[in-house]
Amino acid sequence: MPHPCRAGNHGGERARRSATAPDRFASEFRARHAQIGPGDNPQATVFLCGAYPFSGDVGGGLLDALPQVMTLSAADDDPPRDVITLLSRELVRNELAQQIVLDRLLDLLLVLAIRSDFRRSATAPRWYRASADPRLGAALEAMHENVAHPWTVPELAAISGLSRAAFTRAFRDALGQAPMQYLTEWRMTLARDHLRADDLSLAQIADAVGYGSPFAFAAAFRRHHGEPPGTWRQRERTTAKARLLTTHPGS
Repeated sequence: MPHPCRAGNHGGERARRSATAPDRFASEFRARHAQIGPGDNPQATVFLCGAYPFSGDVGGGLLDALPQVMTLSAADDDPPRDVITLLSRELVRNELAQQIVLDRLLDLLLVLAIRSDFRRSATAPRWYRASADPRLGAALEAMHENVAHPWTVPELAAISGLSRAAFTRAFRDALGQAPMQYLTEWRMTLARDHLRADDLSLAQIADAVGYGSPFAFAAAFRRHHGEPPGTWRQRERTTAKARLLTTHPGS
């Protein structure tokens, strides 16, 4: 599965934040805990809740890579613990731009939690392990950050400081597919999310995901999915609309 964590630079956020700490919740939290110090009740447990609705293939790919429950370390020097402390302190205040601060802290907590879990997991996704490989990390980052660039294997090998053959071998061993196959998968993943969520033209999507013309993009998409991108887009939107009507009758 292509790396799902770089989507912010390609067509907007794919895992959009909901009201992570709504004003009403923050007000209730302050009212209940404003007079309680950290040592007043060492047995007490406080739940800090936030939500990230995931949509599209990029968000779905990240969600599929995560366990049902992530358990974070309680060590004093663990970064997520520091962020949770900041969140708790911010919730009992009523200051300017509080919601912005809470949103950013929850963003940070989510990223640190995912890092922590992947770092300790024996089943972390291949793209995560490959990103830490000094032979592959720079090339992977280049592909993820600038998917529109017309990458070639020699160019990616040069970024990695390897010969073409050595780079291709290391890449295939780590990710289970050739570099250009991986790049195509990543481009198609981003293209599907654009087709679902955006009103971009096929020419604009082609440019965004690294194809020189809408015709080249349409040909690649058809090879990959068995139908043209316009047909795929219409079918997906019709399905989504039907699902919405089923879930929310009268919408």
